[in-house]
Amino acid sequence: MVNIKKNLLIVSPTIPQYNTNAGDYRVWMLTKELSKYFNIFFMALDYKSSNVKYIENLNHNICKIVKPAGSKSNFKKIISQYDIHICLFEKYWSMPFDIHQFVSISPFSIIDIHELGFLKTAAQSKIQTITNATIYKAKELLFYKDAHLLIAITEEEKTELKKYFPEKQIAVIPTCTEVNTSKFKNFLQRKDICYFGFFKHQPNIDAASYFAANIFPKLQKKIPDIKFHILGNGSKIFENNYNNVLIKDNITNITKELSNYKVFVCPLRYGAGLKKKILDSMASKTPIISTSFGFEGINTLQSQSLKINSTQFIDAIVNVYTDNKMWNQLSKQNFNIVKKYYSLQSFTKYVKHFVKTIII
Repeated sequence: MVNIKKNLLIVSPTIPQYNTNAGDYRVWMLTKELSKYFNIFFMALDYKSSNVKYIENLNHNICKIVKPAGSKSNFKKIISQYDIHICLFEKYWSMPFDIHQFVSISPFSIIDIHELGFLKTAAQSKIQTITNATIYKAKELLFYKDAHLLIAITEEEKTELKKYFPEKQIAVIPTCTEVNTSKFKNFLQRKDICYFGFFKHQPNIDAASYFAANIFPKLQKKIPDIKFHILGNGSKIFENNYNNVLIKDNITNITKELSNYKVFVCPLRYGAGLKKKILDSMASKTPIISTSFGFEGINTLQSQSLKINSTQFIDAIVNVYTDNKMWNQLSKQNFNIVKKYYSLQSFTKYVKHFVKTIII
């Protein structure tokens, strides 16, 4: 346990928006939890486009905002000026690889790996032509090479990282979501199916497009009045493109929104890491029909995953959508799993254990 607070600098692509999903939410929660043990300084590489509301929330309540360094020499000055002992780099999809120059000069460097990009690229290459996939993997591994400690999002990704860095210290901190015991709508009060995501992220665009064009029309033949709702920032790109496909771009409360639908479909054809959208669906007591990429990192659900292009995927949706007993069973089972392993309380324990392992 850290008795005297050391100074920790978090380097992230952006100022995290705490009321959004995936990477931003993880950064926000990790920053809050680590502030219990460290004096936090926060550097957003894309500071200029940050929303003032989120900047003020961080700056006034949790940490001190540090303007982006820009160059290696400026980064050294910041480390010296604020007497930084530890640097934590939040590596998610918009983090540029050239930031590895900052990793190498940090007093003690930690990289929080939101997903292993090269695993996502490998899966993507099976359905699309990917150029320079080998170079991407090399750059990503180079980014991790100089870090003193890595944080994986799942045990599976930790195992994968150990293949390349057998001697490196690797911790696991799964993403979490808010889990409450509010009374959600029951089977009879819900209707339709949905998918939630950030639609400036290519795997989500591919998933929703593929499902709407290739799977949903077949599903409609079995359930004629069903509608498919595409939810989340950027979903307007699908507006008026398909029959009975509706969009909702601005979601203020993710769990509450998901609780309106009878089934959450996750037709991801490639990806990596633990998906918060899946945790949110579990927390909203909404049964999920998903590929293996959606259930990744949640061992208790992996056995339920199905191939998107199989008749089993459609049949599974129909079965859950029309069977009250099955729906209730999956709803309860998923809620109990997310409450036990992926709640805020669980996340707090993971971070506390992680802090104890840091040796500098």
